[in-house]
Amino acid sequence: MTTGFNWEYDFEPGFPLHIFSFVVKGNRDRMHWHLYFEIGLCTKGSGQFIYMNKVYPVKPGDLFISNNFENHVAISDGENSTEYLFLIFLPTFISNPQDCGFNLDYISLFKYNPLTFQNKIDANLPIASELSGLIHEMYRISKENETYRKLAMDIKLREILLKLTIHYNDSTTANDSKDESIPPKIQQAIHYINTHFSEKITVNKMAKLLSMNPSYFRHYFKKHTQITFKTYLTHLRISQARKLMLATETPIVNIIKEVGFSNMNQFYIVFRKLSNMSPKEFRAKFQQVA
Repeated sequence: MTTGFNWEYDFEPGFPLHIFSFVVKGNRDRMHWHLYFEIGLCTKGSGQFIYMNKVYPVKPGDLFISNNFENHVAISDGENSTEYLFLIFLPTFISNPQDCGFNLDYISLFKYNPLTFQNKIDANLPIASELSGLIHEMYRISKENETYRKLAMDIKLREILLKLTIHYNDSTTANDSKDESIPPKIQQAIHYINTHFSEKITVNKMAKLLSMNPSYFRHYFKKHTQITFKTYLTHLRISQARKLMLATETPIVNIIKEVGFSNMNQFYIVFRKLSNMSPKEFRAKFQQVA
């Protein structure tokens, strides 16, 4: 089910864990976020996986880790298809805030800083082969009607999360907060920003929308997303511009307006700062890769 840029899934009651195959074709999907955690495994084809400030080339065997607020989207090369297995689950499936520490440790890696986190695990790494085998095994289990199917899926998920935690190392994702859930106010803020990013959005406007003091909103937003409101909005706009540059032939001047920049010079300055190249160079480089 899709609402604006917020993709959600109606999990089976009492069992917020699901694994499914998904085909990406061209540019049909939008930049989005969701309240669940996601582990994606490319099984066939090629393309790109786009995050707020990152663009990863995709090949079979690559894995992608997405948390419950970072915007992302997968696109394929041209009109070709890219196939994935996606494993999704709510944080509460593994741990509630009141649970013991080791349950929280399973999902600590998802409390990452989106600007510095390495979402991709390359297929050439040994850990990728191990994770691929576990994910395929979970997918097989999910299709069976055995009595202990849910228990087996639970165990397999924890095996996957343990390997991911070891791979990323606790120090990479260390955070003061042990609560992996996103508070309703932040969910509301992210939903509004993701839906209205092409419009003029200010801290004062967001604070008023959430019935907060502007100064407190700044602090509250950064506490739960690891980045400032201004940085989030800027990276969201730039990531959407990157997607349009790669997946469409829309002129850059039109893209600038479409993603919410009113000043063309400012867009070029920000884009070069975040991408280390001009929009024209970016489009030529990554479309050539595609």
